[in-house]
Amino acid sequence: MKHINVTKEKNRFNIDFFEFAFLVEACIPPRPIARAMFWDDVINKHYHVLTKDERERLFDWVNKNGFMEIGIENNNEGCLLFNARFDKDNQYSAKTLYNGKEETLDCFKWRNRYYTSKSTSILEEYIIKITKL
Repeated sequence: MKHINVTKEKNRFNIDFFEFAFLVEACIPPRPIARAMFWDDVINKHYHVLTKDERERLFDWVNKNGFMEIGIENNNEGCLLFNARFDKDNQYSAKTLYNGKEETLDCFKWRNRYYTSKSTSILEEYIIKITKL
């Protein structure tokens, strides 16, 4: 079974996908600050560690949880943001041009903008092309 390294420090905490998914599930908003910070890390950092299949499985797993259903019904920003980040139908590639340098960034659509993390969006004036993944 594949293990997920949940920290940047060398293999300090290795857990498998199921342990990771249970931990994510325990942090569905609204929760106290420590859990909320982990939830943000799932969106900003751990998303990039997971395989495409694991992302889809985590999205399905979390969305079957009653707390997530309530969060979505109540328009909880953390729950909605998780879904924006992990929904396979909301993934894009943005080709950008900034200061003469072209770059391609993986991103997701959130509130009519393209984001690379919870708090980082791509300014429209730098986007050359958007491709749905």
